[in-house]
Amino acid sequence: MNRMELFALEANEAVFYHETIHVMHMPTSWRNFFNTQTTTQNYKLSYKVEPLGKKLKSIFPEIVYADLSYKILQKDLPWIVSTVKIPEAHIKKLTLGWFAYLKGYTVAELPEEIRDAELVWVTSNFGDLHESIDKYQWLPGLAAHKFCEESRTIELGQGIVEELQFHHTIFNNQHECVSTPIRKSPKHDPFSYVLKVELKNRGGDAERSLILVTVGTRRYLKNAQIKEGSCYLKADHSCSVLVSVRNPYTLEEKRSFSQLKFERRAGSGSNTTSFAVWKTALDGLYWDALYGESFEPDMLLSNPIAYLDGNGEITAYVVNHHSFNGKGNFVKSGLGLSEKSGLFSKFNEVLAKYHLAPLLHIPGIPRKRMNDIRFPIVAHQAERIIIEVYSGEAMFNAMKEVYTTEQKSLENKSVIFNRQISENVFGLNCDRDVTVEFVRCSPDEIVSELEVGTYQADIAHTKRVNQINKKLKGSSSQGDKRTLALIEIEPKECWSRDGDPKNAVREGMKKAGRLTQFIHPLTVGNEDNKADTARMINALLDLLNDAGFLSHNITKVDTYGLILSFNILKVENKYLPVISKMDGTEVTLKIFGIESWLPLGEAPFYLEQAKLLDNPKAGNQSMQVFLDFMIRTIENELVQDARQLTVMINATLRNGWLPAIRNIDLQYDKIPYLSERLANESRLKFIRINTTNEVPQYRIIEDDAEDEYNKASGIFKDPLGIYYGVGGRPMAWSGVRNEDIKYVSPSKMLLQQKAVEYIPLGAQDEAARDDLANLVDQLRRIGLNYDKHTIYPYTMRVMNILSKYLTGEEKDYDPEFDEEVELMEEAEELV
Repeated sequence: MNRMELFALEANEAVFYHETIHVMHMPTSWRNFFNTQTTTQNYKLSYKVEPLGKKLKSIFPEIVYADLSYKILQKDLPWIVSTVKIPEAHIKKLTLGWFAYLKGYTVAELPEEIRDAELVWVTSNFGDLHESIDKYQWLPGLAAHKFCEESRTIELGQGIVEELQFHHTIFNNQHECVSTPIRKSPKHDPFSYVLKVELKNRGGDAERSLILVTVGTRRYLKNAQIKEGSCYLKADHSCSVLVSVRNPYTLEEKRSFSQLKFERRAGSGSNTTSFAVWKTALDGLYWDALYGESFEPDMLLSNPIAYLDGNGEITAYVVNHHSFNGKGNFVKSGLGLSEKSGLFSKFNEVLAKYHLAPLLHIPGIPRKRMNDIRFPIVAHQAERIIIEVYSGEAMFNAMKEVYTTEQKSLENKSVIFNRQISENVFGLNCDRDVTVEFVRCSPDEIVSELEVGTYQADIAHTKRVNQINKKLKGSSSQGDKRTLALIEIEPKECWSRDGDPKNAVREGMKKAGRLTQFIHPLTVGNEDNKADTARMINALLDLLNDAGFLSHNITKVDTYGLILSFNILKVENKYLPVISKMDGTEVTLKIFGIESWLPLGEAPFYLEQAKLLDNPKAGNQSMQVFLDFMIRTIENELVQDARQLTVMINATLRNGWLPAIRNIDLQYDKIPYLSERLANESRLKFIRINTTNEVPQYRIIEDDAEDEYNKASGIFKDPLGIYYGVGGRPMAWSGVRNEDIKYVSPSKMLLQQKAVEYIPLGAQDEAARDDLANLVDQLRRIGLNYDKHTIYPYTMRVMNILSKYLTGEEKDYDPEFDEEVELMEEAEELV
């Protein structure tokens, strides 16, 4: 039986109580400065005070705890806890500069009692402080600090052992261990190994804390991003940089790195003096406090390689991610399996000296096999559909060729349109009689740049929506046929700012009764491009999936009666509750504000009738409204159907919407408490699905082969009753060997399937719980457009189809940690 090793350690905070640390309280005059700056209502502070605490941590990673909240201001609790005594002058200069910025003053104009306040370090230990400071800050911070105290010898795989120096940094308010950058050749950008260290608790076992270690990479710029009067940093994007300034008054060999952020200056162009500016006042004040003079981010973008080697006063690593239009970065995302394991094992080894123990390996459970066969496609009913292709003639002909011939990339060399009825009418490779009229339509006036030179961006958008709707309205349904649209469109970077028509086209098509799927043009100069073929296949299957067609795998799913799934979709600053229902091959959606169940393929056309809620908080009824919506739906289904009802719920709903599924409230043998009526309903079962960063990274050990690495899949069960599902490896990731590592092959994308946490609730015996975990695993494999597994089970994932018709965004989960990286489209969708 296979076993799973989770990248986590038992977090026993008491082992660190004896550790010596240094504590600083905020001077009384500074606390009074904030407490007297209230709004006209006289109950709310005028300024957000948290940014100072967060920025102090990111600038001085030696700080393992920093707080600046209302509680600190009222009660003189510890403000800063650090492993070393940071020069008081640095902290004072930064803080006074920020106070002055908030008031619109110079520092000299601040009141004398503010300017003359004294900062004092007091030496203490965690045993004396732990009750008054947040363990979610100091415990992972101290663990990261311990790991970075000295260089570490890491076994990376392929017989390669390297000594690496790690730096404790705080990146996006989280503790990390970041290696000195590695550069394999002149063509490659530098990259670092990164271990993100966090303290988390577990569902149903919230008193037990774990230190999670998430291993990834961070890549940095080497090529200039400002050339010949042009800047490749995209508008409305920000970028992080890790900076170390050598202190001329100390002779410390080990450098400390701070995270700063800069962004493209609004309206910057060839006539402006600079392209980029520091994102916050505190980012800019860093230079005055630690460097002694200002420093412009354009200097980093003009010559990033000059600051990489660490020989000068300033060492800077500019994070390279999707905010840049410039070419470069031959280092692709991901890490080798042995690298991940080697890095975690070393962290584990170092922290074992402090009596932090790794978790026991957890066993797999028998898994109900499915063959991942998509064809014949499964339809709920026989029907006729029209697929309009808005493209050039070359794309249309290429699509027609691909869809009507055997494709090696599809299982059993399937043909998607497997019979021809007339010139442009085909039979879909389906279990029911579904015919497809496949027609080319002119893309003129549909897919052209928005007229942002003539109109404001929002007006240009609305103009195109109305133009499309007027042109196509009334032609979306012909008798018993429904119409879908495939649309050829240039990539986002080909359009001018605000000129990309994609969202306007989707909205216009929706108003005209068409679901849409976009595809980039054919690759120029290559007549046999496998990527083109793959994109054409995926585009059609995506479209059919949105329309409600299913993979043949649905025929292998165990029958458990009805399955309901609940989620909240975000629409700017509003929220939309959505429910999906699966009954056999029929999938319907219920949208808050619309009483009836809607077929999946029709739901987007009703979104304008939906009711949106505010973010739940004190003073509104959003949480209760959602809860009533949920209870009413579940009760109605129980009354109308005598079968078991399984409810799948996204773990993120515990944040304000459904407190009953919080980690601290879960009881494995009971369903979450929703109402007295439902509390004792034996037919009702819940499964909480968690894909957040609470779910640890892992490695799977096959047949006790501890030193071998694999991309195996399966379901693994913790003794508590928490399940971890690992999906099959998609074909898009083929060509990567298990032994490949980033250190040797930086140009290879090395991705690993992500573990998803399932917690069945309400099942009374172990076999029933195993069955529910298997059901989730099966439902991750029935989407038509995926050859293996999706992150979410199908019944949860289909609700996100609505998101792209609400917001234009098609991503529905956070990609696995790998700095701020944009993965390939196929890789983002598959695990």
